Amino acid sequence: MLNDDSKYFSLSGDMPIGGPTTWHVTDWDQRRIISVTMDGDRYSSELPLSVYRIYVSDNGEIITKFTDAKDDQTSYVHYLSLRDVVLPDGVRTIRRDELEELDRLGPDTDLIAYPPCANESAKKVVFKYYFLWQYAPMFWKEMNLWMRLPRHPNIAPFDSVVIDELEGRIIGFVVDYIPGGNLEENTSRVFKLDWLRQLIRAVDDLNLRYGISHQDIAPRNLLVDESTDSIMLCDFNYAARMKRPTQDESESYIKERNDVKGVVFTAYEIITRDDSLRMKPHEEQILESVEQIKWEKHPAVKLDYPVEAYREVLREWQKKRKAADLTNGDTSKWIHWPPRPKPPKKTIQTTDMLGNPTSFTIDEWSERRQDVLARGGKVLNWERPPQQRLLDEGIRVLATGEIINC
Repeated sequence: MLNDDSKYFSLSGDMPIGGPTTWHVTDWDQRRIISVTMDGDRYSSELPLSVYRIYVSDNGEIITKFTDAKDDQTSYVHYLSLRDVVLPDGVRTIRRDELEELDRLGPDTDLIAYPPCANESAKKVVFKYYFLWQYAPMFWKEMNLWMRLPRHPNIAPFDSVVIDELEGRIIGFVVDYIPGGNLEENTSRVFKLDWLRQLIRAVDDLNLRYGISHQDIAPRNLLVDESTDSIMLCDFNYAARMKRPTQDESESYIKERNDVKGVVFTAYEIITRDDSLRMKPHEEQILESVEQIKWEKHPAVKLDYPVEAYREVLREWQKKRKAADLTNGDTSKWIHWPPRPKPPKKTIQTTDMLGNPTSFTIDEWSERRQDVLARGGKVLNWERPPQQRLLDEGIRVLATGEIINC
């Protein structure tokens, strides 16, 4: 379930001189945007969907609710058509209205089952998507990378690309749900030496065989598949190709975030439960500083071998990795994907400094939902009831937010 600290976020706002201030608040829980004009700072998740803007007093009370569509700041995202994307062989598609929501794991991430209403016989998957255009580049990178990775015993498997129910456009993807939880949440289990070896093999294959750096190796991204007693690496939103000639905002290989350092820091953090070194900026996380200190096992941590055995495995691995040559190795299996197709163009009419009419053309990644509706266009709806209401009333919904009766 989404925690309170993760429910709200603001990407933009207006702060005119003399006030009041207006923030366009993203409600990740209900997948909606509400404009909050305020002298105070309160927002209620109980507001009906017909309310687009509220005015808040300096003591936090809602003074006015605005229902005029002109105050609707919700964006319409220009999702890519399935015709514009070449899916690798064997990658399936599934429609969003064929998925049932089970839980909300975080922003743009839900636990889903399909087919709906199948209960225990349904397959559980994790649904990753985006409804704000600013996240489109990172989504494109993660989806393309993950769906091109060959099946690996220690990487969470890709399941399907998710398309919308209106025009069949790509809006997300699903990966297998691993019910054993991650190593950050479940700290009572034994951290096995073989799990560390499995993680090392997964990182070696990503880096050396496929040319990919995960760049976010951490306990929260290490799942435990109890059925196979295996570690499963997940989440590639920070990953990048290690030898890509050019970088962009969504994909950047950063040597200070290299996976060897990530594995060593993760092992240290799990064994000692000391995350102080990890809290530093990446450029200040020095590998030698972890290697030179004594690793004191936390009293509550369970291991199946002495701490020194884990450190010896890491030392031997680091020696091998230092000898590995990324430039002269076999790159035939390195993963590549095409750039994201461009969105529709939009011409902006304006005037220059002398008052003369002029214009310029931009890529239109998104536009106001109300503008699309006004010209008779179709808009994909992402809004859904608050999760607390679903829990309180025993309501079930599709991934679309639509209430279903099973």
